[in-house]
Amino acid sequence: MVNRKIYRSYLSVSVALTLGLTGCSLFDSEDSSSTVPVEPLPSNIEGSASIDFNVFISGKAVKGTLRGAELTVKELKNGQLVDVAFRSELGTIEKTATGTSEAVAVELARSQILSESPQSLLTADDGTYGFYIDQQFSGALYITIKTTKASGFIKCDAILGCGDFSESSENDSNSNSKIDFDEWYQDDLTLNVVKEITAQASRQARGAEGTTKSYTANATIFTTLASELLQKASQDGEGINSETVANASLNTLLILLGPEAAKDAVLLSGDISLGGAVDFTDVTSEDTIDSGTLALINVASTLQNIASNSGENSSLSSVLETLKQGVSNGNLKGSEDAAVAQLAATLQEEVNKTATVFVAIASGDIEAIKAALKEVAPELDDESLNDLADKAKDARDQAIESGATDENALEDAAEDSKNAVEDLGCEGDECNADDSSLISDSLTELLASLSQSQTQLTSLNQAYNELTSGLQAVIALGEAAQTQEEKENYLKAADDFIAEFSVSNIEQETVVLVSRVGQILASAEGLLALTADAQSAVTDSQALVNNTASLSSNVTGMIAGANAEREKAIALLDDASSAAKVLAEAAIERAKESEQTFNTANVDVQSQVADATNLFASAGTDLVALEAALTSSQSALDKFNTLNALTTDILSNVELAKTRAEEYLALATTDAQRAEAQQFVTESTTIQQTITESVTTFKATESDIRTLNSNVSFAVDNARGKSGTDKMTSIAFVTREGADAVFNAGEVVYDVLRDIWDQNLDSGSHTGTAPNYPEWTYRYNTDTYAIELTNTQGDEEILANAQVNSGATSKIILTWTGTLKSTDGQTVLVKSPDLAECERWSLDLIAQPNASCSVVFIDGSITTIEDARNFDASSARTFNIVEFVDGQYGFNGTLSSELTSTDSAGNTVPLFVSDAIENLNVVISGTTAELIFTADFELKNEDDNDDLGLAKIMLNEFNGYVFNVNLLDTDGPLVGDVTLYSDSTPVKVGDVLEITNGFRVTYIDGQVIDYTDIDFLGQNIN
Repeated sequence: MVNRKIYRSYLSVSVALTLGLTGCSLFDSEDSSSTVPVEPLPSNIEGSASIDFNVFISGKAVKGTLRGAELTVKELKNGQLVDVAFRSELGTIEKTATGTSEAVAVELARSQILSESPQSLLTADDGTYGFYIDQQFSGALYITIKTTKASGFIKCDAILGCGDFSESSENDSNSNSKIDFDEWYQDDLTLNVVKEITAQASRQARGAEGTTKSYTANATIFTTLASELLQKASQDGEGINSETVANASLNTLLILLGPEAAKDAVLLSGDISLGGAVDFTDVTSEDTIDSGTLALINVASTLQNIASNSGENSSLSSVLETLKQGVSNGNLKGSEDAAVAQLAATLQEEVNKTATVFVAIASGDIEAIKAALKEVAPELDDESLNDLADKAKDARDQAIESGATDENALEDAAEDSKNAVEDLGCEGDECNADDSSLISDSLTELLASLSQSQTQLTSLNQAYNELTSGLQAVIALGEAAQTQEEKENYLKAADDFIAEFSVSNIEQETVVLVSRVGQILASAEGLLALTADAQSAVTDSQALVNNTASLSSNVTGMIAGANAEREKAIALLDDASSAAKVLAEAAIERAKESEQTFNTANVDVQSQVADATNLFASAGTDLVALEAALTSSQSALDKFNTLNALTTDILSNVELAKTRAEEYLALATTDAQRAEAQQFVTESTTIQQTITESVTTFKATESDIRTLNSNVSFAVDNARGKSGTDKMTSIAFVTREGADAVFNAGEVVYDVLRDIWDQNLDSGSHTGTAPNYPEWTYRYNTDTYAIELTNTQGDEEILANAQVNSGATSKIILTWTGTLKSTDGQTVLVKSPDLAECERWSLDLIAQPNASCSVVFIDGSITTIEDARNFDASSARTFNIVEFVDGQYGFNGTLSSELTSTDSAGNTVPLFVSDAIENLNVVISGTTAELIFTADFELKNEDDNDDLGLAKIMLNEFNGYVFNVNLLDTDGPLVGDVTLYSDSTPVKVGDVLEITNGFRVTYIDGQVIDYTDIDFLGQNIN
């Protein structure tokens, strides 16, 4: 871009010189005398410009990792990308230029500095990058990272691969012409990230390596989509600040992931570039894996699958462009753009498969991984399946060994992320980043992360204080060391302390915490732009950032101090061989301790495996015995995982012992020293060989231990399913007739209300008959809103009192009590009328009332029930406290329902209009036969014909047992399943098929059991 100030200066000089040289004048005097020529402006005035390039911008480019990718830097300003000065190295650049004035010269010097910025930089092999910008820069950086089919490489992070190599490549490690998980390939891909930068006024506030300030700006698919929104905002005249960055970040998460997953990734809602750049093929110690990160990994991996398997015209770049279109328009799911809507549908279908595979990978069970892969990719041959499962398992193990997560945390995160991506994207009001409930839920998630991080900081501070005592003890030994023995003890203590410090992992955990609290602060500031309620989170997270930075500084100082003490101790000794001897002895002693630790723990693991094996063998089909075996086998697996996590440090200890023994041998100066050193070498070599063999043997048992645990878990699930169905039969709830009997009373009340507001009733008492239930008559008082319903064919009655709450949307609120009869004569009581309690419930002040209530929502302002005839009723809901007091079955509990209407096309329409399809969701919860259960039913009423949809019956206190059956009328028998919903992924344990007077369940072990004489609270089936 032309510098207009400089351009005008040159122009004025040019004009002046031209006029002066030609002797021309602008005006002639009356006597035609010549004007004095204009003196030329000086052009040799010197000016200097100096820029401190000490603000560090760093990040990582991941879609898997991008290595050798070209990085360019611009400034996003008024929707345009303009050049910005940056450097690859820290330093101060000064330039001098000449011009017509000092100001012009300074501008020329600054322009020269700008022109000498790198054309581009390249990302490192691990995808990282870094550069420095002007300390005085203020604005929005627009960073672009690009690969092509001829330059740069992308790591395939898609579990099912990234397509085919177009030609023979050295990156095809198994020579199968497929771009497999963990292989490098080349393709056209551009990632972007926008980073808000503020000028640094003080040059004194130096940070690491002389930087004034540093920023993290990761580049991912998600930052690329957010950049699209930020560039659009800039074009519309909005400034790029913390509010617009937070708005773009939250909207990207909402549009792509949906509200639930966005809450899981709440730490990125303030600035999406702060995290999410995790390549699962190569998780490092600087990464953190939680449910939000895994949700992003699932989606990114799935997008690659889609790009690789959607035909020749599809590529990752084209998929990304379609995503940009959807995000820019405000939605993916339900988009009017056919290509966007199709991608959203495909993404939803495929991401569920990816998430299922990640759950299996998180388990570490190689057989489970193979089974999951085979389920989502049945075309895989055995060789490919085994290879892919091994790679996935290795990636999972590395993630744990790196410290980014642990066994339990990874499994929980995989489960949570799977649940989060079950409903990707948003529609309508869900896409509103300003939605109060979304903001509130996000703030709750953020506060939970803040609390967790504060707890972790407390724990790390405690560990630091304990280590401080140890270091002080080392220092005291050094200050008192006089004799050779005291000096040797000093060195040993210093070396042992450094080993203890390393084992504590405090340095790595502090680094991770610093990153995490930075994300928390950015998210809190982003939410503060949306709600003042986030102020306390901002204040607390800022304090946490400061305190964590202080701890980080202390930890850095501690390790520096410890290393200095060891060097001081080495210097105190007479010669290098003496120091080498002490260091070798210390390492060998720690190696022996590691060996003993391993052997003791390994014996415990194998003993636990034997116990679990014996319990399983003797359990048979007894559920209690099987559950005991499961507890034992899970304990064996947990103990294996704990010891397995220690093996890296154990092997490092014995390797160090051997290395130091060899160093001592190299430095030995006397025969006695050489003999002693050789003995050290022999001893350490023996320890290394022994422990290496033991660890190898130990690791080889992993498959058997996981198989045992899987087999026991399978047997327990099967037994729990059978036991649950046995219990379920005592509830007797799965018939169309029985369900109708329970909620018909509510239908009668709605029917009567409709009849009342269809009439123009005068003041006073009136009588009538329910139009759709002619056996029910009613008495209604227009002044008191008292309704009395009587069944003329039996001893049934319902007494109700109502009130009207006026407003833009009005409510008719009823509380009621009644005596009902089931078809076999069992008495059913509806209890606890309380109009005030029902009003609180209608206003959402309480989750559920301690009363029997009904509420009808009217789309308009009414003052009487009769006024409702002039408006539409949009929905109705009821909550009933119910007791069955006689007959074969007892029941105490609640019955609630919600009624809505649609037309034949599925569009929402008012209640009680002709041709409307009424949709009723019913929830029954309570105790019968000493069993607590909850049952969900879906009812559709069309043309006065009731059709029951899905019935879901849960045994609340029995292993998450759920009996599902689709009750829609079909030509064939009803079908369903038995599933366990516990702490992990839902497990289907049986298929359900309707038979005469009951159901047949085929369990996962192949056993088929018929359950007959099933009814619903006393209502016989068929």
